[in-house]
Formats: sequence, C-alpha cells, structure tokens
Amino acid sequence: MRLTPTQHILITAGGEKSLTLLLMTLFSSGDKIAVDEFTYANLIATAQLNNLHLVAIKNDQGGMNIEALKHACQNNNLAGLYIMPEYSNPTGAVLSVARRKEIATIAQEYGLKIIEDDYLSFLSKLNPERPPKIMELLPDQTCYVCSMSKVLASGLRVGYLVFPAQLAQQIKNGFFNTTVKTSTLNTVIASMAIKEHVVQQIIQNKVTLAKQANILFEQYFPTAPTNQLTDYAFFRRLPLKNVQNTAKVEQALANINIRCFGSDRFQINASSNDHFLRVSLSGNKSLDELETGLKKLRKFLQKSNLI
Repeated sequence: MRLTPTQHILITAGGEKSLTLLLMTLFSSGDKIAVDEFTYANLIATAQLNNLHLVAIKNDQGGMNIEALKHACQNNNLAGLYIMPEYSNPTGAVLSVARRKEIATIAQEYGLKIIEDDYLSFLSKLNPERPPKIMELLPDQTCYVCSMSKVLASGLRVGYLVFPAQLAQQIKNGFFNTTVKTSTLNTVIASMAIKEHVVQQIIQNKVTLAKQANILFEQYFPTAPTNQLTDYAFFRRLPLKNVQNTAKVEQALANINIRCFGSDRFQINASSNDHFLRVSLSGNKSLDELETGLKKLRKFLQKSNLI
C-alpha cells in the first residue's frame, strides 16, 4: 500500500463517527448510495437521519453482484457506494481481487464516491489472496475508514479516516464543525500501543481465540457458510429456513437468554428471501460459555425446525 500524506488523514472518535462524518459531508439530502442488500445496521440508521436513500445491491457467493451494481448505476443516478470488502457485516462475504477490480471499474465509470469500511483491517494479512484495498485501486474516489475498536479494544474510540485530495476541504470543514473528534488521551493510548507493538500481540491473541471459537461453532453448525477468513471470524452467518420474520426469532432466543441478530435488522428492503442469524463468537467471557450458548442455540433451532 502506498504511503498516505498525513494531511489526508483524520483521527476520529471511532469508525462509526467517521461514517457519520462522511455521510454528512460527501452527500446531500436525497442522494442515493449503493450498499449490499444486507449491510451495517448503524449505517442504515445514520443514512435515514440524513435523508439519504440506500439502494440495495443483490449479492452472490462472491459478494456484491457486478451486474446488479451496473443496473443500479444505470437506473438510479447513484452518488456513492458503501462497501465492506473484508468480511462484510453481517454476511461475512469477502471480496476477491477480481471482484474488487470490477467494482472499482464501475465506480470509476459512474463517478461514485466510495466509502470503504475496513473495520476488521487486520484480517487482510490472513487472507491468502492478499487483495488490494479499494482505496488502492481507486484512490481519487475512495474514503477509507478503519478503527481500533475490533483491533485493540471496543471501548477505545479511535478511528482513522483517509480521504483523497479533492474531497479534503469539505471533509475537514465537516470534521472541525462536528463532534467526531476523539480525545487526546485515547489517541495517545492507541499510538503508544502501535509504537510499542502491543497491538500486534493483542491481534495475535484475538486471532488465536477466534480460531478456537470457530472450531467450536463448526462442531455445532458444520454446514454454515465458510470462506477464506471464517477460521478467524468474530461472527458467523447461520442460514435459517421456514422463517419470514427474523425479529420473532431474535425475541424467542432472547426469552431463553441467547442474543443473536436476525437478518431483518440489516436489510435495506423486504424483497430478499435470504434469512439468517448473525452469531457473535466474541461476546462471551470464555470458550466454555460460548460452547454452552452454541449448544443451546442449536437445540432451539432444531426443535423449531429452523435449520
């Protein structure tokens, strides 16, 4: 990856704040932004608050479908594109090198402003393909977002926003006139953790635990979808059958003290028949607690004829 000039980097109060800033500054009320048909729930809510219209792009096994994206560009007067190439939340899709290049080509042709959300940035080094970032493929149109929340600690609200020169003025104006700046203390903690190689140690520990958690998950749900990064994933997608409303499944699980997120909360429109649970593997105190939860989840889903 080429080095980015420091004047094109902002430190924010986390990845979510970076996304909020970009939605507020790059787009105007009524603009349309292409997203995966299932996408980050907080982005959906923030877009609604800013009167931005999200256009759902169908996915295939490789992630955002190219023909569907082309069709949307031709028929919707799109202003932007939001994408999570590295283990998309909530589907877990990972974009191949070829798919990233195809998406970048279309975005360039139609002049889309791209928001690349790399919230699990450290997983890139574990991907055997070593795919490029969208920012590398289309640096003049891409704003790149990552943070320390998943890398270091969820309570450390430090995010990094990289942006192209032609968008610098409006992004900086928005930054200095909003509350998306982070505290100096948090920034120093994150910087020292990077400088002293503490981050690398924490990442290695997280990767080791994630691998153990995924081995457990696959013992209970061996047919769940996999890809080149599921060995290290923090959550997994679990397809459901015989269900029309995953919110009801969520509530039923909550009644037996299991918290999973259903696909409905990540869905842009109601046209998809693809229903699933996003099962977190990183929110438990121990692997034993995770295994107890997975066992209980499987029992409920089998009894309800949902898997």
